[in-house]
Amino acid sequence: MGCSLAHSREYLTGFHKRKVERRKAAVEEIKRKLKEEQRKMKEERHKEYLKMLTEREEALDEADELEHLVTSQTESVNIDHPNHTVTVTTISDLDLSGARQLGLTTHEENADSREEETTSRPTKVLPKKSGDPLLSQRISSLTASLHTRNQKKAKGKRLRHGQDSHKKNQKPSTGRTSKSQRRKLTGRLRHNQD
Repeated sequence: MGCSLAHSREYLTGFHKRKVERRKAAVEEIKRKLKEEQRKMKEERHKEYLKMLTEREEALDEADELEHLVTSQTESVNIDHPNHTVTVTTISDLDLSGARQLGLTTHEENADSREEETTSRPTKVLPKKSGDPLLSQRISSLTASLHTRNQKKAKGKRLRHGQDSHKKNQKPSTGRTSKSQRRKLTGRLRHNQD
């Protein structure tokens, strides 16, 4: 009889043990997924950063090319007026149409470039502050589920509808009270302090 009692006790406590184990496993799985998602977001941010860096370097190279296109300045004239000085400079050898710096292209090239712009996907603007982290919807949902799993339920008696334990300890409002109300309140405070 003692053996069957021990087996039944082990059987009944096993439900709770397995439930706790499943809960721990679920929390660990959520943590693992959260770390994986954060790692993916970090990689995406790094790729976007490298992409923006290369675009910036290309823009700087184009600006340098524009400076190299200006080859000679032939004439510089200074004109003095009573309140200001005017300098007129004439630049002779400058080919902006070849480098498409001024946007002087034919109508067909403009149509092609518009099609390319519509097919290319827009890039996301990344936050510049570290206080404003870039979070995906998946990360926020995983952290929310992890938070709900980690919260412990409050133990103890539940209050019935209509009962409020906070009313006993609340101080009265600063409005007008009668003498009997004040006496009741001071009596309650004395009993609660004992």
